[in-house]
Amino acid sequence: MQRKQAVLQGLLLAGLLLPALAHAGWTRSWVIEWNEPAMYYGADSGVIDPGSDCPAGTNPEIDWVEVLVRAGYSRAEAEWLRDPANPTRSPRNGQNQMAFRGEGRANVYTHPETYPDPGLTGVSGDIGEGFDLDGDPGNGFVSPEGERGIDNAFYRTLGCWKTYRGPHRLSGGALTFNDAMRNGGWTMVIVASGEGDDERNDDNVRVGIYLSEDKLVKGGNGEIVADYTFRIQPHQVFEGIFAARTEGGVIHSTEPSPRVVLRDPSFTRELELLQARLRLTMQADGSLQGLIGGYRPWMPVYQGWVDARGPVIESLTWVELPGVYYALQRGADYSPPGSDGERTHISYALRVDAVPAFVMEPDASREVAQVRSYRDVAEEDNYKAPFAGYVVNGIVPDRSGKYYAGPDAVILPPQSGE
Repeated sequence: MQRKQAVLQGLLLAGLLLPALAHAGWTRSWVIEWNEPAMYYGADSGVIDPGSDCPAGTNPEIDWVEVLVRAGYSRAEAEWLRDPANPTRSPRNGQNQMAFRGEGRANVYTHPETYPDPGLTGVSGDIGEGFDLDGDPGNGFVSPEGERGIDNAFYRTLGCWKTYRGPHRLSGGALTFNDAMRNGGWTMVIVASGEGDDERNDDNVRVGIYLSEDKLVKGGNGEIVADYTFRIQPHQVFEGIFAARTEGGVIHSTEPSPRVVLRDPSFTRELELLQARLRLTMQADGSLQGLIGGYRPWMPVYQGWVDARGPVIESLTWVELPGVYYALQRGADYSPPGSDGERTHISYALRVDAVPAFVMEPDASREVAQVRSYRDVAEEDNYKAPFAGYVVNGIVPDRSGKYYAGPDAVILPPQSGE
């Protein structure tokens, strides 16, 4: 009887061990607490100040009256359109008529090609963050660590736009969008699993980046708290799987991932990256820091800024949006069909900071033990972007119908002496 009981206990123990043996190796997991475009900052201080990245500083503040005059408005019309006392100029949504300054008063947000390129000052420095995506060390930036051939045309194109410029975690854009994420807008988790017995040095590693419906948790100091639990939300779009290795605690992708989609820290909902790479360092305190990069489509970047209310973005961030359109078009450096195709994508890198977390299977039955894709069990895409508003073609129309903006709008400046 005792022998039989011992055999049964042995079989039971073996059965319990089988899953562990099947998943031999290691697993680490984190939740992203900060992410922003990798924009190397070359100034000593300030946002608009000159630096090695932008020797003349950021793009200067714009005289919008002169912009409207050059677009064909009379000076009186231009001054009235910019006058805060004008009832057609909304304190929240700006002056809608600003959209209609293209040829024939076309909407320059939806048809930037109807407007002359106003120019956008780009980065002229030599240092940049990212990856050698095209395998050519003879072009691109030099990384802060001295690696040549860094491809980050997104930074070269937009790095002197003040919304993107600033020290790590201090640019205006990064602060705005990370506040949205940290206040519950969205959550992305990272899982790494390997086959060896040393997580810091393993030649066979997989990294998964997933969406989660569980919100980040802040401590009393406002920082994101580590070691909370997050369930993976299977999604048809938002997911990234990488083949990788670890060396000295640094996770390096070993081959390009053809396509990954992350949640973009901007008005663009999706951050699609083709030929994606990653380099993430496991820190002594358990956190994770590094870069994820690849080629992203540039047109959604422009469209995201338009959809965020063109007149507001232009006034607050000191750019003419058609200039952003032309600059991204010029800076694009990748064609998915091949070198002879249209360059619809631009090289890009994302900085990532993450803290340790417990990442669970979608049903919360157990911790994730191995990286895999969950797209095959994803339901129909029902993800809601955190930014939503009544924006039509870059402007917020007056719902009352009292104030009209358009190509044939009548501009009635106050008469002198009134």
